[in-house]
Amino acid sequence: MTTLRYLPKYLACAAVIFGAGNVYAAELPDGLYDCSISSFRLGQIEISQGVYRGPAHDRNFEGDYPFEVTESGTINWGGPLGGISTGGNKVVSTEIKDAGGGRVGFDIMIQNERGNFQTISCSPE
Repeated sequence: MTTLRYLPKYLACAAVIFGAGNVYAAELPDGLYDCSISSFRLGQIEISQGVYRGPAHDRNFEGDYPFEVTESGTINWGGPLGGISTGGNKVVSTEIKDAGGGRVGFDIMIQNERGNFQTISCSPE
């Protein structure tokens, strides 16, 4: 009985935590995004007017590919993501996130060739 009285508070907290990722669903500002796994830097992705390039180091980008931000706050990439999507790795999903300080970034979830999942965090430069 005591546990049930806290249920509304738990549900409210869950709504805040899981709903926070969709706050920025409609926007992904143009610019350079630094991408990394933990402290290992994977390069930058450039976003400009519905087109992305990269990731690449030293701004040596190859190809221009379209992308789409969905209403649910995910990104559908219209082409490859350099080394992120090669060598047995596959992109599972990409979600818009709050990168702190009023900035918007995104997390790329990949599955590597061994079947393990990893998150690549990309934040504005």
